[in-house]
Amino acid sequence: MNNYQKILLFNKDQILSVHLWSTESINEIISSFIFDSSFNCLESLVFYTIESDVVMSVLPKLTYLPRLLSLTIDTWYNLKDLADIYQLIFNLPKLKYIQFTAMESNDYDITISLTIATSEQISSIEHLIMDHPCTFDELFGITSYTPHLRYLKFLSFTNRNVNIRSIKPIILPNLTHLSIHIYRKISFDEFEIFINKLNSKIKVLSLTTLVEDIAYLDANRWEEFILTKLPQLEKFYFKYSAYFAEDYQTSIYFGQRDQFISSFWLQRRWILEIEIEFENIIYSIRPYQKRWYEYDTQNKMINSSDQLSKSIRLSLDEICPERWTKTIFINDSINHALTVTQIYQLEIHAKIFRDKLMEILHLLPEVNTLKIFSLPILQQGDLSEEEIEFLYMNELYMLSLICSRINHLQIKCVNYMHAELLTGLILTQIKSVSNSLLRLLCFCVPEAHDDMIEKLENMIDVENLRFDFIIKHVMDKIYLQWK
Repeated sequence: MNNYQKILLFNKDQILSVHLWSTESINEIISSFIFDSSFNCLESLVFYTIESDVVMSVLPKLTYLPRLLSLTIDTWYNLKDLADIYQLIFNLPKLKYIQFTAMESNDYDITISLTIATSEQISSIEHLIMDHPCTFDELFGITSYTPHLRYLKFLSFTNRNVNIRSIKPIILPNLTHLSIHIYRKISFDEFEIFINKLNSKIKVLSLTTLVEDIAYLDANRWEEFILTKLPQLEKFYFKYSAYFAEDYQTSIYFGQRDQFISSFWLQRRWILEIEIEFENIIYSIRPYQKRWYEYDTQNKMINSSDQLSKSIRLSLDEICPERWTKTIFINDSINHALTVTQIYQLEIHAKIFRDKLMEILHLLPEVNTLKIFSLPILQQGDLSEEEIEFLYMNELYMLSLICSRINHLQIKCVNYMHAELLTGLILTQIKSVSNSLLRLLCFCVPEAHDDMIEKLENMIDVENLRFDFIIKHVMDKIYLQWK
């Protein structure tokens, strides 16, 4: 008997939860160990990367556990049909929560050939997470065993064609939380049909789709659909990905722009955000979250419709896709976003120089809030005096451009000295011109502390840069704000 078996054997009546990661010895332990009613406190079991035959051997033993409420299974081994595993899961008498992950290289071939449940086969499960391929007709079979569901998450990315109109209604009267990841062939039309077949009062909906049906970006259609089919909806999380590649025709939205800031969306505080990665533009909708410039904890988040309508944010993880491709440029992605909405807030998570910043800001004339990863002068390294002078002048020009365009600015700094240098440059720029729009300056500084505030104020006084502003330290950020 090894140590694992001893721990399990001699602490049966005290163990609340068991987490096991697959190794050859652990698989042997699981296969040989007897789970019985003496584990009278065991409520949660987690099996990571467990072999499929071990899953099949251990699940029947779990029926004897009197308090097993939660089960997590993660298997990455070759499985073609998950029906037998689900039948064993549904036999667990007390189970409330199940998360089942079954992914591997040919996972598109996975099927779940369950027959419809009889009244004697009803499961007590209320929380079901299926991290594996599942068609809508297979979902109908699975949920016939789980009529008490409150939370359901599933993935739809199989290549098999299913006529969703032929699927019978799914009766889940207690279901309030629904999460769907769509990776294959499900259009907005088909998604609507599926929701119509759910006899549920959904309060929280999360939808992620990689299907390029541009109808998913039609705000007016979403509004009508939610009002008529999901009237109880309280929270909405949505992600739509548009793919860019050479020799690929990306779908473009041709509907009316700026419809995601109608009263319907603003009253619910559901805000559109956009992120540009290397090959994808990700459009997201989610409940409004406090922004970095709302740093004063005594003040609540913005509430006015005008302020909320100006909170649409674009994040750039890649600013020069032309480095990797011949025909795709950053303006292609930005213009794609601008067909859907105007942009008011910009975050750049990459090093950027003057010309590229000018190009981006020219494309986004309404941007008034900027969060920038770094400025080039902060990355000098072993440069010549001429190169350092070039970077210095480049930064001065960038700061001049920013101060004339931006109300709120955040810069990530590598240390306090960089923040101090930038403070001097920016305050000098503000005092020397009359057209500066900048009103809030934020430096993200590793290990920021209150002593930095005192040092910064001393520098400002020595350099005669003082005017009517406040300085505040919050977490790893230093804020300067004025009217």
